[in-house]
Amino acid sequence: MMQSNEKQITGYPSIDKPWLKYYSEEACNAVMPDKTLFQYIYENNKEHKHDIALNYFGRKITYGKLFENIEKVAKSFQKLGVKEGDIVTIMSMHTPEVIYCIYALNRLGAVANMVYMTLSEKEILDNLKRTNSKILVVLSIAIDRIFKVKNELSLDAIIVVSPADSMKLVMGLGYKIKTKQKKMFEYMTFKEFMSLGNKVERVCEVEYNRNTPAIIVYTSGSTGQPKGVMLSNYNLNAVAYQYKISGMEFNRKDTFLNIMPPFVGFGITIGMNLPLALGLEEIVWILPDKNKVAEGFVKYKPKHFVLGPAFLDGIMQKEGIDLSFLITFAGGGEEISIEKENALNKYLASHGANVKYVTGYGMTEFGATVCTGMNHVYKERTLGIPLPAVTVKIVNTETNEELMYTKVGEICINAPNTMLGYFKNAKDTMEIIRVHNDGKTWLHTGDLGMVDEEGFVHYKGRIKRIYLTNGDDEIVYKLFPMRVEEVFMKHPEVDACATVSIPDIKRINVLVSYIILKEGAKNIVPDLEEFARSELPRYSVPVSIFILDKLPTTQSGKVDYKRLEQRAIEACK
Repeated sequence: MMQSNEKQITGYPSIDKPWLKYYSEEACNAVMPDKTLFQYIYENNKEHKHDIALNYFGRKITYGKLFENIEKVAKSFQKLGVKEGDIVTIMSMHTPEVIYCIYALNRLGAVANMVYMTLSEKEILDNLKRTNSKILVVLSIAIDRIFKVKNELSLDAIIVVSPADSMKLVMGLGYKIKTKQKKMFEYMTFKEFMSLGNKVERVCEVEYNRNTPAIIVYTSGSTGQPKGVMLSNYNLNAVAYQYKISGMEFNRKDTFLNIMPPFVGFGITIGMNLPLALGLEEIVWILPDKNKVAEGFVKYKPKHFVLGPAFLDGIMQKEGIDLSFLITFAGGGEEISIEKENALNKYLASHGANVKYVTGYGMTEFGATVCTGMNHVYKERTLGIPLPAVTVKIVNTETNEELMYTKVGEICINAPNTMLGYFKNAKDTMEIIRVHNDGKTWLHTGDLGMVDEEGFVHYKGRIKRIYLTNGDDEIVYKLFPMRVEEVFMKHPEVDACATVSIPDIKRINVLVSYIILKEGAKNIVPDLEEFARSELPRYSVPVSIFILDKLPTTQSGKVDYKRLEQRAIEACK
């Protein structure tokens, strides 16, 4: 039953909280779980140990076996000397072994430092040194990079995980034969590592502390140096619990296809911890190719699937399939056009799905989402509504004063899943997390948006993507690249657009647009230039338009504007 909303309306979203009318009274008054990640999944599943926890290429691992393996891995880490507060670096895609490691380290009070698979040799060295990591868990496909810097590493142990470790016997042997590598230096296989703890009597678990990090994940670095985001047990469990009480349909034994890597905050909170905390069967998918993802989707028919826009095309190419099995089909990470959203919802409906493509909003600094759309609470072209324990405030970017409904300003968030801070970076932490006059702590997202009277949050672009330019009349105007992108997306031949600003001696800054054309469209730069001149004020018309086959992306799948800026500067010299 939804809660009534009879209180006095002030006109300020953070006070009125109009989104709460969509939630039950239980959800509105919920208290977040105060326990470790391991305690939370264990307590929720200890009476259901025969249920399937993980499904990895058809090999099914029960919750009982999951807990048994976490126990073995914790003992092995303990044998290597890992203790409370230590940081262990993991450089891998999601495999069952990585999941064991994360929860095992959690039992010991240690921190899992989840780094990108694409790190260069120098970045690997810098990260290990900065975090003082003495143990590295690495996926076998990245072992060549470790070999190149092994003499510069100061590690007690290197543990190599193979994608084949948890495959069924025949499939695993086939993979190992196909990818057989010569052992170029001394490291432990995961099997050897697991045997270390055989003689360890018990795991020395530590007391729960709400304010210590459990995980470090990294921002994508599209606007600068990636920052280490410290997330606590409380942060991650708060995400899972809010989804549990949100009114979304999660039932024990439901299947959840996880294609998100563990080095992305979303991959840890939504991809791993949420399904395990709710007693779901997590289908662990390690193949990132969009066509392979589509194949996995068709094969396993998951009831719940969360994916990025890059994978949508692969799904929509599948015809003649019945999608009535879907309960949740959600996306995020990057906005899609209204045309594509409508086409996707039409595709879902025509293939028997009784769901819509719902989107949400979040940042690495929250570990995952703070706003979400739902099948029963949906409004197109919005970010959905705040989760039950989340409060959204829109503030004036100059005065920091809260704005009323439909007024555009900076999106600020107060949430139980707000990060502890950036690792060894107090300055940037203080800039993004601030205490307002209301006495509450708010994270300044750097995004522009507004909240409507129904409680839905609307995205309006990045604050940092606002630039100054000199017009022909010598008046200084503000440039909004996202406005240019929106205009180009109206053109019938345009499939995607990214617009960047570059410095200009005469005009301060000018805009450059990169366009992806729809299939069958011709290179129509002159037409696009004319279209821009007819739709935009003169000072906002891009000085150059380039046609690309695809837009470059960051490691988390978002448009890499920094790379496009560098490309534009070179092209416009």
